[in-house]
Amino acid sequence: MATSPKRDAIVDAATRLFLGSGYGAVSMDAIVAEAGVTKRTVYSHFENKETLFAAVMSHLCSCVGGPAPNEGIEEGSLEEVLADFGRRLLTMLSTPQALALYRVVTAEAPRLPELGAVFHESGPRHFIVMVAVYLAERSRKGVLRVSDPERAAAQFMAMIKDPLHLRLSLGVGPAPGQGEIDASVDSAVGVFLRGYTAR
Repeated sequence: MATSPKRDAIVDAATRLFLGSGYGAVSMDAIVAEAGVTKRTVYSHFENKETLFAAVMSHLCSCVGGPAPNEGIEEGSLEEVLADFGRRLLTMLSTPQALALYRVVTAEAPRLPELGAVFHESGPRHFIVMVAVYLAERSRKGVLRVSDPERAAAQFMAMIKDPLHLRLSLGVGPAPGQGEIDASVDSAVGVFLRGYTAR
């Protein structure tokens, strides 16, 4: 879908400022100045700073090739679908931009709980619901045995993220190569399917 050049400029400017200075320190006026647009233009695209932050999250996902919150899950075999989703997600979460965003949120959420809520709803929860819908559909077809799809989806997401995401969030070690990401995801998918595949 085509987007407005001015909207893109606003999101780009907000991304730079949020990642560079943190969410709380950045005003809408600063974003207006950075984007080179008027305040009226910013508010014609975004209701407030929270909705702009949600757009920044989607922007970062698309920039690094991760599964954006508005994308569905591809067709294919169960193992292929989960592994593909997991690789794209972990690759996205391992980028410097995504790690910087995560650190901004975790640093400021105690003081700005609305920021944590926007982050959770726009990112983790949206992905969990997406995976849960897929798992429920596979269960209805008798491929999986999942009594609580959202819980299972949250477990799957946690297995995909760690231990690599925790290590990177703490600044421990270098960024993983594709081989390390693939091995981590394949292991997580294998364990997950052993627990939930219908027998």
